[in-house]
Amino acid sequence: MPDKIPRCWQERGFVPFGIEVLTPVYIGSGEELSPLDYVIRKAGNQSFLCFIDLQGWLMQYGNDASVQDTIASGDVTKIRNMLNEKVDPDLFGMNARPVDETLAKELSQAYGGNQGNYKFRGQDGLRDKKGEVALALRNPNSDCPYIPGSSLKGAISTPLINSLDLERKQRHLPLLKEAMKQDRQGYQKNLTQMFGPINEHAMQALKVSDCMTLNSACDIVRAVEQGLRQDKKGTPKTPCEAIMPRSGTMWGRLMLDSAGKTPAITLPGGRTVELSSLTRICNDFYLERFRKEMSKFYQLPHFAATRAALQKVNDKVQHLGGHSMLLRVGHYSHVECVTVKNNAPFTSRGKDGKPKPYGTTRTLANGVLPFGWILLHFCSHEEYAKGIASTEEALAREAQNRSKRLLNLRSRAAEAARMVLDKQAELTRAKEEAEQKAREEEERKAELARRMAELSPEEARLLQLQENPDEALSMQIYAEMQGWPPEMKTKAAEALKSCWSKLGKWDGKQSKKQQEKIKQVKSLLPS
Repeated sequence: MPDKIPRCWQERGFVPFGIEVLTPVYIGSGEELSPLDYVIRKAGNQSFLCFIDLQGWLMQYGNDASVQDTIASGDVTKIRNMLNEKVDPDLFGMNARPVDETLAKELSQAYGGNQGNYKFRGQDGLRDKKGEVALALRNPNSDCPYIPGSSLKGAISTPLINSLDLERKQRHLPLLKEAMKQDRQGYQKNLTQMFGPINEHAMQALKVSDCMTLNSACDIVRAVEQGLRQDKKGTPKTPCEAIMPRSGTMWGRLMLDSAGKTPAITLPGGRTVELSSLTRICNDFYLERFRKEMSKFYQLPHFAATRAALQKVNDKVQHLGGHSMLLRVGHYSHVECVTVKNNAPFTSRGKDGKPKPYGTTRTLANGVLPFGWILLHFCSHEEYAKGIASTEEALAREAQNRSKRLLNLRSRAAEAARMVLDKQAELTRAKEEAEQKAREEEERKAELARRMAELSPEEARLLQLQENPDEALSMQIYAEMQGWPPEMKTKAAEALKSCWSKLGKWDGKQSKKQQEKIKQVKSLLPS
């Protein structure tokens, strides 16, 4: 049984470290971007996948008739092309990730899309491609990618289990693999003998922190499965967001139970595993698997690019000291790195009735680098404190920039919404004014018609001219008045003088015909 002394985590059990990412690390969140959640843009020679705030964009532009018609069509190709054409990533982009040129084209082709600099139409559009991208695990508070402490602890636990399992073999005790073949209870019994019952499990002595990094440390990569045989086609996998080697140091800490004299993991029977021993066990376990992977796969001709890309990593892991721990974490770490040595996995049987071989493929980021290799470099408390402070400052700046961008977006959206409301109010006012004028005009015409009905024909014509000083009408009345009674001619002359004065046909230089008309009208006016 483990040491019965209550567990205790004190300063002397605090072990800080910095993570060096050797190859891309993908630890998924279980969420995927749909092809309607991003657009692809190109800046210089680099393509970027830009996460977009679709909801924010729709709040600003969703009332546009063309946008509504496109969305109502339900045609994903049309919707993708509309978003690519209309969405400005500088305003509605949440984050941007570098993406390999070939992958950028492949994602652009999904549903026959037309993204950025990539245009695919007709049969060139690969409509059988979903265009989805698997997202990395993120901190819900800061929205930053991170390697969870649980993944690190799992990567540390596997070598320890392997070491204890090999010891059982030396002591002629049943291995975990053999116990698993017998029954589940036998397997659990072996694990209990190694670490104790669940309520006193020895690995409770080890706590590992989450390790944060910046969004800028991630790329969108294609996970390419390549087999020992170059001609064998690998299983297609969803492109994913991975933490890249350029991420810089990711800071974290181990906490070992320090209830005893030396901080350690205490196994049943009082045996302890101190940090130095744990580091050696992990390095032996993962270095053996790294070397075997190099020799089994990466020496083959069709893995030449991987072999070249891993040269610096290979040189580094071959000279590990006691202050560095080699681990493999995340997806695509492969069966050899997540199981004990004597635990060959069960596989389906082939045509010959024998189990199919396992471990015959490797999954590579963009077809080049394997996933998951990292180094834990143990450091001083001072280095850790400075590193954590630097990371927190960088995360704060990143969050602040994101907040400013979102605030700017919301401000623009609010301003656009206000302008839409103002425009609608202006149109409403204009409509009401037009309707009011129309009503007044109708009322005026009705009143005019009523008044004209009460007048003689001659008086009705003069009233019509008074209400509508029109040159053509005035000329008609000038001709008509020749047959009017004398008293009506005088009234007609007064009406014509008023109309022509308003029209500029009375004073000043006029044509000879107009001068004769003015002369005749004046003769009818009272002296």
